[in-house]
Amino acid sequence: MLALALGFTSASADTFKFLYIEANEGTASGGHTALQFDDEVYHYQYTGGLTRLAKEYSADFRFDYRYLQNRTIHVADIEASKQTLDLLQDHFKRQYWDQDRQFKRLQALKNDRLLLEWLLNQADSLHPVAADPALQLPAAGLFYSASDFADVKKPAGNCRTHAAAGAILAVLQQQLLQQYGADFLQHRSLTLEQAILKLPAPTSDESRLPSHYSFSQHYSDLLTGLLAVRVLQETRPLTVDACQVLVDPQWQLDDDKKQALKTFQQHLLKTAQALLSSKRPDWGQALLVTLARLIVVEQSLQSGLWVFLNDFNPDADVISTATYSRQADEMRIQRQAAEQSWRQNWQTLITSKALNDLSYVDLELTANRYHEWQASQTSNSLRYHGQQLMPVKSLDLPHWIVPDLSKAQLVVALQAMQNTIPLQAAVLEEDYAYDLFSRNCATEIFRNINLALANETEQRLGGRIDPDISFVPFVAFESVQNHYAVSDTQVLLSFRQQALLNQYQHAFIPWMYARESNVFSAELYSYNPDDAAFMFFTDDGVLLRPLFGAFNTLTGIGQSLLGLIRLPIDDGITLSKGTRGLMMSLPELAFINIRKGSYKFAHQAIGDQ
Repeated sequence: MLALALGFTSASADTFKFLYIEANEGTASGGHTALQFDDEVYHYQYTGGLTRLAKEYSADFRFDYRYLQNRTIHVADIEASKQTLDLLQDHFKRQYWDQDRQFKRLQALKNDRLLLEWLLNQADSLHPVAADPALQLPAAGLFYSASDFADVKKPAGNCRTHAAAGAILAVLQQQLLQQYGADFLQHRSLTLEQAILKLPAPTSDESRLPSHYSFSQHYSDLLTGLLAVRVLQETRPLTVDACQVLVDPQWQLDDDKKQALKTFQQHLLKTAQALLSSKRPDWGQALLVTLARLIVVEQSLQSGLWVFLNDFNPDADVISTATYSRQADEMRIQRQAAEQSWRQNWQTLITSKALNDLSYVDLELTANRYHEWQASQTSNSLRYHGQQLMPVKSLDLPHWIVPDLSKAQLVVALQAMQNTIPLQAAVLEEDYAYDLFSRNCATEIFRNINLALANETEQRLGGRIDPDISFVPFVAFESVQNHYAVSDTQVLLSFRQQALLNQYQHAFIPWMYARESNVFSAELYSYNPDDAAFMFFTDDGVLLRPLFGAFNTLTGIGQSLLGLIRLPIDDGITLSKGTRGLMMSLPELAFINIRKGSYKFAHQAIGDQ
């Protein structure tokens, strides 16, 4: 009975996790640390010379580091009371949002400067000047392209929605007529135009306010709202590259699916009406996405095929499938997983009684991923990364309606921004400047644990860790084990180590080790062009590490020399990889392993062992 009681007490204790991620080439080459509360992971990243707190979903974090980056993760479960956990979680959550607000405020000030500079250039130049990409209008690209505002080449694409847009937007116009009267859209449009023309220039006093509604954001919101209203007034179709369709007959809509879409379409119509009278500042962006979804749903109903918005970012990471021919098996598995995920979501259109916003987003995401993999089989290119939860296809800031500000007003406002931005940047530099020894991913975790628990850290966690001593990630993990109330530790093997362990159970170990020790004969690793060139793996062979490291060092030198020759034609990419490879190889001569190889197309088929 005593054993059962002790077992129950241990099992029911609250815990949080300290994660130590082993080193590898690339980011966090000296290792990394993180804290996990339930499904949320907090960790400090090096960004532009600053140490910035990031928050991720635990499954995404582990897949990124353990599979894609091929790093083993060491986990320590730390026992704590619920009150202690609440204190810690609230502290890191509050710091994340406070820091995020500071960085967004600095970016807003920079955007104000960019907009003011653009407006000044407009006033001085006889020819239109392109605005900085940071000033794009989100979601406006679903209905407008640069060719609508300037004499430039129109985009290419097969998204033809004139009939669908005319039909469904006419329905919405009739509903607005009945609810608000005949002049509603015209009045809304004129009000927005006047608001843009009368938008005041920013001042230094306003810019210092933490909750300041920035000049550039205010202008963007007003202009996006005006463009959304114009879509309704003109019954504009989608741009020709805004949507995609699954033409295979197996994705034809039957009566049940059509009924589900019709019901969802009624929901979208109500949402659009509500957004047109909404007080939220970004109502225009939300309305553009809603109108775009209304149109593709109508297009689906008219054609009987599944039509959906293209949710890939224009700057999505496009790869050549030929470049990764040795990863054909991994790519095939990824393609099959995309198809399976799409089929599962497609089934919900049959089984679900009501299609809602969340389930529609899942349909949109999985349809895009499946369509991209299918298209890659003939196009030999693939947008591997770059999907967005919201299909906010952006538009470059058009040469259209601008605030009615004199040149003198613009100059004064610009000077104010140029004085304010360095002050805000200096605050961030003082608070978050990265330092290898005193402010890194490990020190900031311990410093903030001590801040959250004040003088009760030792009482609540069993000990207190000095951040100035435990600044090396693997030392930090040892400190956690020695000072905190650690109830359990786990080792989550990297992608390659999991595969090796699985192979060792079914093969002759010396032969398997010899085959997998080098990149030439290895079957569990195909050279990833994102990695610097190397010959031997040294993470699982301590005795041979200096010898293998010598060959890797020579390989790094060779790639660097090749990079010098190719410098004029590849902008130093090969030289950079060679130098990085050399730096990763030199520690191996002293029995220290850093590089482990990475897997661009890793999948989680082995399981979370």
